[in-house]
Amino acid sequence: MYNHYDNEHFFNQYAKMPRSKSGLPSAGEWRQLKPLFPPLHGKCVLDLGCGYGWHCKFAEEQGASSVLGIDLSQKMIEEAKKRNCGNRIVYRVCGITEYEYPENAWDCVISNLALHYIEDLEPVFQKVFRTLKQGGVFLFNIEHPVFTSGVGQDWVYAETGEPLYWPLDRYFTPGKRETHFLGCDVVKYHHTLTQILMGLLNSGFILSAIEEATPPEEMLTIPGMRDELRRPMMLLVRATAYK
Repeated sequence: MYNHYDNEHFFNQYAKMPRSKSGLPSAGEWRQLKPLFPPLHGKCVLDLGCGYGWHCKFAEEQGASSVLGIDLSQKMIEEAKKRNCGNRIVYRVCGITEYEYPENAWDCVISNLALHYIEDLEPVFQKVFRTLKQGGVFLFNIEHPVFTSGVGQDWVYAETGEPLYWPLDRYFTPGKRETHFLGCDVVKYHHTLTQILMGLLNSGFILSAIEEATPPEEMLTIPGMRDELRRPMMLLVRATAYK
């Protein structure tokens, strides 16, 4: 599978983003995602698509007994080992669909902005359910279906350059969406809200929280950030595995 994060140009541009340089406090969704974490002291945590490892480090700081971060990108894993190493953290180059998901192994599985690169979510949900212990929590942040069904994932602009509206098309047609991000062609997969939430329910999960991310007040002065209040970009979900 081609991974655009290992593209030199993309990786260099990604490294310049605030969330890449400053970590979780610079991520607009963090103020909503952080309270959804269960208590992690003494727990085993798996991070699917760990990127730079910010959430792995957070889990260790919260007292997690062991943390595994997996990512398909060799460059991301190398960077995670530099930025967010820890005595109880292990990083591994591995795709989300390739991981073995041992039965009843983890107390918490997290995934941040990675699942929209997966074509078929329900098999992943089923494997996550299997790998969680009784009462374990699956917490993830995925690009919102309104965002992934956006035409070109961009606004329609006025001649002055002002965003006029967010065009949406083929919402009920799931599948590949080709976009252009940070100077590279990027392939994502659109999933409807029904597919995401019913996929979890069909896999045995109980939904305990659903939130649509909005930028915090202190970030609204950043150019373009106030427009993020005009359509949802991220969907945060917490689901529990009762077996």
